[in-house]
Amino acid sequence: MRIFVAIDIPRVEKIIHIQNQIMKEYEFDRHYVRLINKYNLHLTMMFLGEKTDFEVREIISNLESLTFDPFEIRFANIGCFPKNSEPRVIWLGLDNQSSKKLNDLFDAISKLLEKDIGYGKETQHNSSEEKSVYVPHLTIFRINRHFKGRISFDPNFQFDLFKDEINQIKLKQSMLTADGPIYSDLFTINAQA
Repeated sequence: MRIFVAIDIPRVEKIIHIQNQIMKEYEFDRHYVRLINKYNLHLTMMFLGEKTDFEVREIISNLESLTFDPFEIRFANIGCFPKNSEPRVIWLGLDNQSSKKLNDLFDAISKLLEKDIGYGKETQHNSSEEKSVYVPHLTIFRINRHFKGRISFDPNFQFDLFKDEINQIKLKQSMLTADGPIYSDLFTINAQA
């Protein structure tokens, strides 16, 4: 099964409002620009790929020892991949404090999962210190890869900044279908009270 570690966004109504603002501002055609379904809005912490049932049980066993306190994230900016003149993904980014918190969690999860199943984080070497390359973002649109026209996206698009409280991290399964991915929760880690 195809799995990943993620954080669901509790207040999806704020995201839906931003999606609607962008659709109206840019007059996006829904045939070419797909909104991420409100049930699929999440911050991917770590994509683990195809795993056997045995490997999934090992991953869950390792994740059981993850502890964290509830924390706040703040959505502060917007951007796209790979470039503004030809976006394929439009995303919401986080402020520095939120990104640091998520990077710390990413590092903790990486350490737990590299123990028994050999999953290690991607790193870049900076002197003798290792730095993670995890860049937290929330995908809100995908541009159809068959779209041949030009879409230009302005990363200075103004939206109402907002925050959300995070108190769960989940191991999820992704099943790919013709209508897009369907996610299901395999394991939930709750924040300490």
